[in-house]
Amino acid sequence: MSALPFELEQDIFENAANSDRRSALSLALVARRVRFWVEPVIYNCVALQYGGSDSARVLEGFISAMKTKPASFFARYVKTLLLSDIPACFMMEILAVCTGITDLRVWPYTPSAVAQFVVASSIRPTHLSFSAEQLAAHSRAPNFALPFYQELTHLELHDTWGQLMAWAPNFAMLPQLTHLAFVFGFPFSSGAIASYALNATLVNCSKLKVCDAAIAKSITDPRVVVVGWRRSQARWAGGLWNEKTDLWNQAEAIAAAR
Repeated sequence: MSALPFELEQDIFENAANSDRRSALSLALVARRVRFWVEPVIYNCVALQYGGSDSARVLEGFISAMKTKPASFFARYVKTLLLSDIPACFMMEILAVCTGITDLRVWPYTPSAVAQFVVASSIRPTHLSFSAEQLAAHSRAPNFALPFYQELTHLELHDTWGQLMAWAPNFAMLPQLTHLAFVFGFPFSSGAIASYALNATLVNCSKLKVCDAAIAKSITDPRVVVVGWRRSQARWAGGLWNEKTDLWNQAEAIAAAR
């Protein structure tokens, strides 16, 4: 029996869980009441990957939890979700219950069926990291006027140099967009057309504060930075737990240092 007042005990465990996620996993084993307190912290930010025994256990544990917890639990508590190399059928099962996500990252490739499913869902992210190729589906450019995109402030697209040229006018349809990043799977030299498309994007997006683009050699707009594709590629998972490696924090730091 705890000698501490119930509310104080809860505060102590919740603060401990928030300060160190690894300790939260251990704290959940202390007692049933403690697990009830710290589970919202554990599920707030979820990274599910395919490959490696540890990743497989995490994925299996999450799928198992989906069978024992109500969908409302995931809708309420899962706010950041990263999916990497997960079979499309699992992705859609997970996304069907995690409807309260505000930060969604699907790396390194977004299956077409998953992209179409999530764009038509009730999810309204503020942060999105996606494969550009699949957002457009069968059309030339994605329909950024859809409800799915209306609260989006941070958009990161991978392997996008071709899409950038075609989509330049469409980014203006994102009313809340303040941060935009084009992350390439390999470095490349940009030409006049790509630079023109980026300039058009900067002109059309009046609220844009930071744009990370490796094609920025001839762009003088102070909002444009180059974080570096290698660092960005490594950040996709590390940035979840380490603010210093987060793409947006790096981009803002570069812009602020000028």
